[in-house]
Amino acid sequence: MTPKEKAKQLIDIFKPNAYRGACEENDELMELYHAKQCAFIAVDEILQELENIDDGQTVIPYDYWQEVKNELNKQD
Repeated sequence: MTPKEKAKQLIDIFKPNAYRGACEENDELMELYHAKQCAFIAVDEILQELENIDDGQTVIPYDYWQEVKNELNKQD
């Protein structure tokens, strides 16, 4: 799965649990915003764990998750 696909998948996973406010015209934007924030938290946790592993083999996973984080910034 590409980083872009993973970023979209994470947002889609978190959307059903995202904030749904009283303002109907902004509900979709708020839902997307909160889903992205949840995805950022998840990716940051993964990156932090990868930084704590010093086995010389974490470069590819770290780079992949960093790209996922970059793609999250591009999602709208």
